[in-house]
Amino acid sequence: MLKTVIVEDEPLALGMMKRYISEHPKYELIGAYSDPFEALENIPSLQAEVLFVDIGMPGLSGLQLAERVKSESMQIVFTTAYSEYAVDAFRVDAVDYLVKPITSKMIDSIAHKLEKIKRLLTLQNAQSDRPDMKVQCFGSFKTTNQEGEIVKWPTRKTEEMFAFFLVKEAQIVSKWIIADELWPDLDGKRAIHNVYNTVYRLKKTIEEFSLPLTIKVMNEGYILERDGEMDVDLYKFRSMLSQTDLTMDELEQMNNLYIGPLFNDKDYAWSIHLKESIEVLYMKNSKYKK
Repeated sequence: MLKTVIVEDEPLALGMMKRYISEHPKYELIGAYSDPFEALENIPSLQAEVLFVDIGMPGLSGLQLAERVKSESMQIVFTTAYSEYAVDAFRVDAVDYLVKPITSKMIDSIAHKLEKIKRLLTLQNAQSDRPDMKVQCFGSFKTTNQEGEIVKWPTRKTEEMFAFFLVKEAQIVSKWIIADELWPDLDGKRAIHNVYNTVYRLKKTIEEFSLPLTIKVMNEGYILERDGEMDVDLYKFRSMLSQTDLTMDELEQMNNLYIGPLFNDKDYAWSIHLKESIEVLYMKNSKYKK
């Protein structure tokens, strides 16, 4: 239902609108005011989703009131006796305006539009609450963007390079170290050539999936920097390990994060020591928990 507030200074018009809104199955009337100043004081605490407000009120016009109380989740519908006020109504991003006298049919006809916009706002808010990307390093290695799309890496080495940068966590890494770790069997020239090509592919994948990351060239090496919010289980796990006295809740969170060894479905040679050390620390904390 649409949580609705009415502000109308004419008692007869207010009474009729209260009846229409109250009797309609898609609206929930949570406030009705004839005094715009009283409405101004109370509306911010009501969390209204729809505001029907008369444009022409003495002391404080409907336009002024709407400008002061409007929130991202509130839809404004102006009521007016004069259609020429319509242009002014849309100055405050009104959904629509209704010309008096207001009828039950008008209230019903706009309900579908209000519900549709509410659904879009709810979806947008849900998306804005998501991190810009999520990376699962324990168990299966998986990366998703804000839309929930699984990132498809063009090559296995592109994915491995991304994992390598993740482990380094915002450190500058020499291109020679990258070459030695990811292509240990190749001579220096061929390995460096592969580094350049794979960095290029990684940049293109970051762009394709709108990941909040930037790869920068610094001091004969590279650094992977964040440009937004990342949810990385490895980083959360490391943060907990750095604390000297974990609560039972934090130990439980650590247990929930560790759903399997680090990069368990990958054969990254450079990650073996890290994988083993994290597993030892996890087992130690798990034993302490018991």
